[in-house]
Amino acid sequence: MKKKVLAIMLVAMSIMLISACGKKEKLYEIPDLSQYKTDYVGDSSNVINIVSGQEYPEGYSYDSIEIQSETEPYGLTVFLKDEPSAVKLEDELQVNADMTFDLIGNLGTIDYKTADSKEIIASYER
Repeated sequence: MKKKVLAIMLVAMSIMLISACGKKEKLYEIPDLSQYKTDYVGDSSNVINIVSGQEYPEGYSYDSIEIQSETEPYGLTVFLKDEPSAVKLEDELQVNADMTFDLIGNLGTIDYKTADSKEIIASYER
């Protein structure tokens, strides 16, 4: 009798574990962009790889960049395509800005703007 109860408990526990593992929600994944790390915002190919390889908040996607490397603080403007349903939440872009500052050594400011209207979504300073 003990073996039967133990077997039933073992099967029940296994089913619970398997079903719990299958219910993983998609968390925000931070892509590994460290291979593109650069000391200079003027290194356009690495900068493009850094900002285009990031995940953006729902409703936004990478479009293009503009680099300001004439005078300090050196800056970067990231133009994002926005869907009509996109909600303007600059807090969500903080993760993107932090990642970009970490990977570009001399970057001082970063602005996120809509690609079409050039409206500022969010601005950050190092």
